[in-house]
Amino acid sequence: MPAIDFRQARSQLGLAEVLALLGFVPHRRHGAQLRGPCPLHRARSATRRSFAAHLGKNAWHDFRCGAGGNALDLWAAVTRQPLHAAVLDLCQRLGRAVPWQAAPARTTRTVARGETPMPQP
Repeated sequence: MPAIDFRQARSQLGLAEVLALLGFVPHRRHGAQLRGPCPLHRARSATRRSFAAHLGKNAWHDFRCGAGGNALDLWAAVTRQPLHAAVLDLCQRLGRAVPWQAAPARTTRTVARGETPMPQP
């Protein structure tokens, strides 16, 4: 399975986009901070404000259960997918290219059977 560049994915996929996909409607907004019902628990009560998201930091925290993380962690938790699958799903839904890691260049030569390895200079 190809490797995803999670650092690049975190910088490309913002928390605001994930919250919009989830239909999150904040009860309170203070600058870049949003408070409201947790998308993980699907709280329906208007008084539930246990979920906090900071769009500038691309981070969220649920004070009810203690969960938190970045946009990718939230999407993985809500959709109940492993992180790799969640990134693929999120990129597809947002119409973004998946940030694949570049394959490392091979620097060593494989030795054929019966051949003596050459010392590296």
